[in-house]
Amino acid sequence: MKKLTTTLLILTATFTWAQPAPDLSLNKHELQIGLAAVSSQSIYLGGSSQTRFFPAIDYHYKRFYFQAGDLGFNLMDNNNWKVDMGFGVNLVGDIDRGDSRELSHLPDLSYPLSAFVSAQYKSPIGLFKLKHNHEINNKHDGNSSSLSYAAAIRKAGWLIMPKLTYTIHSDEVLNYFYGVDTEYATNEIPAYWSDSGDSYQLSILGLKQINSKWSILANLQNEFYGNEISNSPIVKDDQRLSIFVGFLYKVF
Repeated sequence: MKKLTTTLLILTATFTWAQPAPDLSLNKHELQIGLAAVSSQSIYLGGSSQTRFFPAIDYHYKRFYFQAGDLGFNLMDNNNWKVDMGFGVNLVGDIDRGDSRELSHLPDLSYPLSAFVSAQYKSPIGLFKLKHNHEINNKHDGNSSSLSYAAAIRKAGWLIMPKLTYTIHSDEVLNYFYGVDTEYATNEIPAYWSDSGDSYQLSILGLKQINSKWSILANLQNEFYGNEISNSPIVKDDQRLSIFVGFLYKVF
């Protein structure tokens, strides 16, 4: 169930990035649902890759929305700028640690709920987005900030969007997901704490509108982790590859 929710967030985040803002003057409600499959590697020591099938939900009501795991409110939306605020789950690491038996002695992780604010600028050369998350349910009390750029390319009925994202995480975030307290350290897994650190994501999305109701999409994404994460004794890789395909249906 935990991995299903994680992959659901990945799908909806990628899909909604490619969608235009809803025309609030014409539509009070918008709902899209879908089914997808995703395969993702684990960077945790002893963690295994997983493939899952899962649903996706994207809902708008006037300036309120639920998408990409975020419950948000649109503060401003014009031809160039879009500013949002709200709440969502900020997943920096896999809370199951890839179901690793080698890490089963470590304490359980939970979903960190964050308050966020984001600003997106649509320029002639693409979309720029800045987002800041701060955890509010006392899991780690950390924060993450990201800057991303995406370009839209239309070819043979497809919308193709390469995207580059840079994210910096506070030390509280990284130590929650990748740190090792002294009481859980072993000869094989020593204690580990880090300072703030960063990661990069490179992805390419393909979206095709089959008809007025159905869409097909596919996304390939690779995330590259900085030394603060990759040097952790519970991490085996410094990058993670994920891929998914899905179908979406516009209900109204």
